[in-house]
Amino acid sequence: MPHFSSDSAEFLSELESYLNRGPEEQCSELQEIPVRLSKLENDGELEIAEKTVQLLGTAVGQQKKWQIPFQSSGVLSLVTQQLNPDKVPIVLCKQYLRVIGNCVADNDSNRQVVLDHFPSIVTCLGKEELDFTAFAVLLNLCTDFEPAQIQAATLRLDSTIVNLLATDNIPKEAIDYATDLLAWTTEKLTPVQMKDNTSIGIFDKILDLSLQYDEDHYHEYVAILVYYLQDTELQQTVATPETLEKLLDLMFDFESRLTQEEVQGVFRSLSVQIDPAKITSEETSTLLVLQLINSISSISASDTFAKNFSVSSSVVKKVRSKLLSLSMSPSTVCACVILGNLAISDAVSIDMVEDMGLHLTLLGLLSSRREPALLFAAAGFMRHLVFPEANRTALGEAGLIEACCSLLTNKDPSVRGEAAAILCKLVSNNFQNIEKVVYEAMPDDIQPAKHTGVELPPHPTILYHIVSQALIPTTPLPSTSMKNAMIEIGRTIIAILRYLGQANAEQDVEPVARHMFKTPLVARPVARLARQRLFAEARSEGLLGLGLMAQSHEGAMAVIEELKADNALLETIKDFATSPAEEGQQVGSSLGRDHQNALVLLHGLAANGVNAMDPSMRHDVDSLREELSRLLL
Repeated sequence: MPHFSSDSAEFLSELESYLNRGPEEQCSELQEIPVRLSKLENDGELEIAEKTVQLLGTAVGQQKKWQIPFQSSGVLSLVTQQLNPDKVPIVLCKQYLRVIGNCVADNDSNRQVVLDHFPSIVTCLGKEELDFTAFAVLLNLCTDFEPAQIQAATLRLDSTIVNLLATDNIPKEAIDYATDLLAWTTEKLTPVQMKDNTSIGIFDKILDLSLQYDEDHYHEYVAILVYYLQDTELQQTVATPETLEKLLDLMFDFESRLTQEEVQGVFRSLSVQIDPAKITSEETSTLLVLQLINSISSISASDTFAKNFSVSSSVVKKVRSKLLSLSMSPSTVCACVILGNLAISDAVSIDMVEDMGLHLTLLGLLSSRREPALLFAAAGFMRHLVFPEANRTALGEAGLIEACCSLLTNKDPSVRGEAAAILCKLVSNNFQNIEKVVYEAMPDDIQPAKHTGVELPPHPTILYHIVSQALIPTTPLPSTSMKNAMIEIGRTIIAILRYLGQANAEQDVEPVARHMFKTPLVARPVARLARQRLFAEARSEGLLGLGLMAQSHEGAMAVIEELKADNALLETIKDFATSPAEEGQQVGSSLGRDHQNALVLLHGLAANGVNAMDPSMRHDVDSLREELSRLLL
């Protein structure tokens, strides 16, 4: 027989008392409720039905012990099935939502029951009387429950939420819930969803919301944007003038709100020596600005950016203004990267030097700043400007050689590598810069490096400084794609040797060459190139450089000095030169490049340095020369 009175008033009183006592072992009385509720609705007793569901929602909210009985008795199933704001009165739907939200709080079993009715809950959003409660239900359903988060992503809950945010149709007290749900949904998007048209529209709207600066949710919006920007295909899509300008404005706005301590934290995090994964979660602002800068920098490296932008684009003018401003900030790193990525042709690079004078701004930055990330980015941009031969004299005259001398003393290996790579380009096919490096004294504000067993020259030149910096131990580079100072300095010396060795050189190169070989240890960086085994191309260049040196008496003396200092150098050259032929090369038809360069070196030593070699070294050189010559047959 029924446990509750048929009279509506008595029924409500009895139900309230029953619920207040808490669930019993069987809860048989509760099984009457779904049937009673259905009858009340069918009979049009909506007020009693509303109060009944209200009592149920309050009870399970106050005592979670009711969650399982509500599921087993069919109460939860009934209210989820009945939830339809288009057919059921709003006041009743609100009470249904209360029951659902309280039943699924921290209860995965109940969440699974409700999951099939996820769309019904979403339809309650945007209805003024229901939206707050609906957001609370969705929050309870999705918190720490991945299936619900995946369902939210499948149904594109993020699109619904963003549209409501953009039209200001979410009550203020529910925005916290909305932004949490938005973040969780975004993280569960599939790779295909991440770059579909829906996501592009969402991205644009969140970007607009971010620029409005809602202090309470600013970080959440930016975090979602940078999550999207991790996708390289989406980066290509958003590389449009309008969107990129908004992203720049957001980056500038965000960093303007940082404290000085946070600014320095971003600079440290931008350093190539720092692993972003090691940044602690407490440094939210630091991490977000870092990701924003890296994302915009990546966009500027895309093919779409190269097609859509030029130095005359309004976005690029905004970036130039940032670079030219007196206040240097983390976004200046991004400005250097963007402009450097534009300087991909000789015409643009020459224009940036001759017409815009950007090299002067970069020189000021390189000479005055200490942040490794900023120095690395500025040096990378400058290295692009040095590529056109037409720029090299002007850059040398502007003081770039001296600036690189200072950068070589930086503790950061990536900065040192960029400086050495710039020097290598500056002296390539440029006699004026070569003379400057070989003849002029090293800058007064730089303390010469000291090496055991080497006497400091009375008037150390820039070349001596460069050579001595190549021999200083350094920390490893975080990436093999970065420039290695030891390698690049060796290449710098070889670039000088190449030019001075030209038979048709218009300038009088012999005095420069003789002065060059007066530099202590000048052959050592080149010998180390030939000795190292990590970079095959650089190893070949080192062998070539030693051969070029050996073509004069003074140069041969420098090479012999290295052979004496390193007993294994000649054996290394032998192993290198007699290694199997390069892939695709026909044995016996021609010699490999390294084989040829080794023969050039040995012939040069025999012709120009024989008197400086002791009998043992002379024998080794002659034996190796004969062995390599036999391979000609």
